[in-house]
Amino acid sequence: MKEDNIQERFNDTMLEIANQVKKNVKISNFNDIYSTIDLILNTHGNNDKVFIYGAGRSGFIGRCFAQRLMHLGISSCFISDATTYRYEKTDLLILISGSGETTSTVAIAQKAKQIGGKLILLTNNPKSTIGQISDYIINIKGKSKDVALSHETFAPYTSLFDISTLAVLDSVGGILMNKLGVTESDINKRHASIE
Repeated sequence: MKEDNIQERFNDTMLEIANQVKKNVKISNFNDIYSTIDLILNTHGNNDKVFIYGAGRSGFIGRCFAQRLMHLGISSCFISDATTYRYEKTDLLILISGSGETTSTVAIAQKAKQIGGKLILLTNNPKSTIGQISDYIINIKGKSKDVALSHETFAPYTSLFDISTLAVLDSVGGILMNKLGVTESDINKRHASIE
């Protein structure tokens, strides 16, 4: 591949990603975003915990959000890490699954539903198995694995869903930061010091 073709492909991919995030700004249902923020704040205010889970790349996005919540002083954990807390009926579970059908994510959603607590799903498939048992759904538009083979994009496989989900969750984090009166200095005090 010639150098100018590489640059063109790079530029096209970056613009596609940026445009996908912009699309999600336009189609976001703010009531679902507001409900998510409200549930996180209520969970935090009651000294309960926010649990987050996703498989594969969704899991990496989930870990980013769990870390951001910790930076904001909110008790949170990513399920399956060695330091996962015990889930109680007063806790909140946030799930990330583009298809809403990922086997491990479905199992965790069903178990959490049996215990109680509230479920929030970030997905490209609101009518999915997980969507049917979730209390709130944030619909993220982007190529998820269920359409990855039939929908050709510059960004590989599920990248458009993944990056859009990260953008939504970081935006939620910014609002939480403001509502809680957390400063950059507060975050710096909670940031890892032996990394």
